[in-house]
Amino acid sequence: MRIGFDAIRALRNTTGLGNYARGVLRGLHTMAPQHALHLYSPKPPENQFRDLPAELDAGLHLPEDSGTPLARATWRTFRLGRAVARDRIALYHGLTHEIPRDLPKTGIPSVVTFADLIYERHPGYFTRFDRWSYRWRYRWSARHATAIVAISDQTRKDLIERYRIEENRIAVVPPARDPAFSEVVSGAAKAAAQAKYDLPPEYLLSVGTLEPRKNQRILLQAIAALRESEALRLVLVGRDGGSLNELHALRQQLGLGHRVVIRTDVTAADLPAVMQNAAVFLYPSIAEGFGMPIVEALSAGVPVIAAAGGCLVEAGGPGSRYVAARDAGQWAAVIADLAPDSAALAQMRTTGLEYAMEFDSARVAARLLGVYDAVMANAAIS
Repeated sequence: MRIGFDAIRALRNTTGLGNYARGVLRGLHTMAPQHALHLYSPKPPENQFRDLPAELDAGLHLPEDSGTPLARATWRTFRLGRAVARDRIALYHGLTHEIPRDLPKTGIPSVVTFADLIYERHPGYFTRFDRWSYRWRYRWSARHATAIVAISDQTRKDLIERYRIEENRIAVVPPARDPAFSEVVSGAAKAAAQAKYDLPPEYLLSVGTLEPRKNQRILLQAIAALRESEALRLVLVGRDGGSLNELHALRQQLGLGHRVVIRTDVTAADLPAVMQNAAVFLYPSIAEGFGMPIVEALSAGVPVIAAAGGCLVEAGGPGSRYVAARDAGQWAAVIADLAPDSAALAQMRTTGLEYAMEFDSARVAARLLGVYDAVMANAAIS
């Protein structure tokens, strides 16, 4: 079967939806090599992803007219469906919330992945224009795609509640984990990463874009509530999404000094080593579609404390600890309770490693292929 994909994120984004899209494509290529994958993008791949089509033995399709942003946007939104039809694609999968507006007219069945509806649940984190744009594109796609893949049960519930999508059109298929986090990093590589980023020997770690929604400030408040002897140093890793200056100021205001380390330059290649050096992983995010860094931490054998409620429990499983997102006192208490050499942490590591196997790419790809089969057979989605 010839399967088409909206691959702009896979070919250009280094985190988030880009990682999700590459995980899907690689899993399908490994598990179902009999299918021909075709990647559609309004822009050529970024240099670091230029070999991805060859790796997947996939066709790469770009618009003939890509000279201006308007031409590229018009092609992706209004003309891509006709291009897919000309290429005799049997099934189209929009990997990031949308399908082309002209696709339904071709009769080609479609699947669309929804990572989240955070812009609906927490509109204050988005501009008015962004909210309008997302609703105009994504709500239409949810209503016109043949089937929807929600990456978490929370997203499934949001689609039903906010967009009135029929439950039998939605399948929950989580993202596939990056195998780099479950592969044991050598001691030399971990020592090199520690030296490169000037990290302490042991530390609490939080990974995620430094932005208000990720709620890193609550971790600084929790560390400040603990005596220095009660907690390891805290390392925050992530690109600046608008909170970096605020976090630096808060660190100074709370007198944390060397107790909090902030790094915005950790590369994707070094992140598994940084993760595996951590004693405990902290994820206080207020709103997520899934929370993939939690699965990466569990895969690395690192116990997790995450914000309670929503989809983070789906990512963290039964062995992780959960705390009210905005309660610094609770965060401090749980951090203090989990001494680095405690039996509780050892059990959390074991349970976490077992749970993280649920997100192996082979298992995820098999579930996604089941959705494709149901769509092509006009059968119930599960």
